[in-house]
Amino acid sequence: MRFIYTKTFTKLFAVFVVLALIFILDKTGSLNFFKRAFSISYGAVSKTATDGTNGVKTVFKTLFTIKSLVKENAQLNHTIDELSFENARLKTARDENTALRKALNFSEQGNFNLLATEVLIADPTGFSQTLVLDKGESSGIKLNQPVVISPGILVGKITKVGPNSSEATLITDPSVVINAEAVDSGARGLMRGEHGLGLTFDLVTQNELITQGDNIVTSGLSNDFPRGLLIGSVGALRSTTTDLFQKAYISPAADLRNLRFLFVVI
Repeated sequence: MRFIYTKTFTKLFAVFVVLALIFILDKTGSLNFFKRAFSISYGAVSKTATDGTNGVKTVFKTLFTIKSLVKENAQLNHTIDELSFENARLKTARDENTALRKALNFSEQGNFNLLATEVLIADPTGFSQTLVLDKGESSGIKLNQPVVISPGILVGKITKVGPNSSEATLITDPSVVINAEAVDSGARGLMRGEHGLGLTFDLVTQNELITQGDNIVTSGLSNDFPRGLLIGSVGALRSTTTDLFQKAYISPAADLRNLRFLFVVI
């Protein structure tokens, strides 16, 4: 036991001596070099640690800012998509209302007995020369009745009839042949489709005058089409003076790829 006390006393005495030595050296200024070195080292370490901490803070702050901006951008894009959809829906409704008003006005003012119809099926590529309409035999539709749009522009004729729907073939189909005449000169001939590429005004005698820009209408010489329906206008002549008959290319008056509301002449 005495040995333990002696060992403990020795340790305490050594610590006391070291502390006293440090105190004396400090009073005499011998530790100033070590104090300055410690101060400089501590300052450098502290500055490095502070800079590192600030850098980490900046990185996390930037990440949170980016995350917030990404979320805000996604919300804005979603809002833009919703507004674009609503705008497109309203524009479609407006265009439909405009087309309906024009159609109804034409129906009321026209000299024909007209049945309003809507296109159910159409080929947007223009390869198919037929349309499926939402009216059929139950509404009074029959074969070969003319199909028009306002204001009295011919687009085709009925070629197939079902109970509640029907099929119309466009005037640009080769199977549709129309007795037609030029409005200004009265030159008469036959109008025929060219597989969706346009129309040809053919069998016009050489003594009759047709010029570029002339409007071509139905002549009424057949029972299929009443007189005065606008077909199109002369785009270019396709014959020479040596040909037996004159032939001309006709541009349809209607946009046959964008038909929606039509009338069947009853």
